[in-house]
Order: sequence, then structure tokens, then C-alpha cells
Amino acid sequence: MTSKVITVDISERVEEALRLMIKFDVGSVIVTDKQKPVGIITERDITRVALRGDSLLKIPVRGLMSKPVQVVDPDTEVWRTFEMMLKLGVRRLPVVDNEKLVGIITEKDLTRWVLRIFYEPTLPEEIRALVQNQQIEALTGRPRCPSCGNYQDECVCVRTAVSPEE
Repeated sequence: MTSKVITVDISERVEEALRLMIKFDVGSVIVTDKQKPVGIITERDITRVALRGDSLLKIPVRGLMSKPVQVVDPDTEVWRTFEMMLKLGVRRLPVVDNEKLVGIITEKDLTRWVLRIFYEPTLPEEIRALVQNQQIEALTGRPRCPSCGNYQDECVCVRTAVSPEE
């Protein structure tokens, strides 16, 4: 799972959710109410509504989010997560422990897991780089965040839910 999750409060507008998706280069944001996950807004949700002619950016996220949000707990077996995502037709599942958001499982997370399992016990170096690095560096010379080490334009130190281990 990815332990840093981009969230938006239920009181915010869609414009803020979209701004966060662009800023952090993610395809979704988890909608929270008092830090409890209550919904999710995805790129797909936004594109499906965009042509209706509504003033999309000004509506509250609660009017666009998918709810109730489907979640898994940290102990869910990987194959169950795959199964759930396929049955639900979703590409990401928030990970919730005692009603607290602790991460998100995405298609990319599952792809990395499959590669690790497929190549065990001898993971080729070029594959190791892909499965160990959550962010594949496409550009060089960009400034890095002093707190987390990610590129500043991809930094998730602000507006994130962090797992208790961090």
C-alpha cells in the first residue's frame, strides 16, 4: 500500500480536490469528514460530470464523491484486494484501521507486488528499481523536499494522512 494519501475535507469544493490531484500527480483524493474517510473523488468522476455544463469546480466535493467509500483493512490478503477491486470495478481502495485512514492500495501498488512475486527470489536490478521506488524519476535536476526527499512538486508532506509507523 501507499501510506501517504492525499485527502480533502468534505467542506471543500471540487476545485480544491482537482488542484490537489494535479499538484501531487494522483488520480484521486480521499474525502474526509473529521479525518474519517467518507468518499473518494477520482479523475473518472470529474470527467463524467465535466460535460454536463455545471459549474463543476464550485460544487462541494460531497456532491461529486463516490460514496460510501469501499475500504480494506491492513490485514486484508492481497488476493482478496485484487478480487474486491475487480468486482467493484475500482482502481484504488483506501486502507482503514479502526476508522482511521492509514493508506491506499492502487493498481500500481498491486503491479509492483506482482513483479516482486514473479521474480522471487532473484529480482533483476532493473525490476528492483521499479518495485522499490514508488516514484520513477522522469526528470532530473528538480529541487527535493527537505522533509521527505521527494521532488518538491510531488511532495506529499502537506495535506496527507500518514500511517502511525511514520
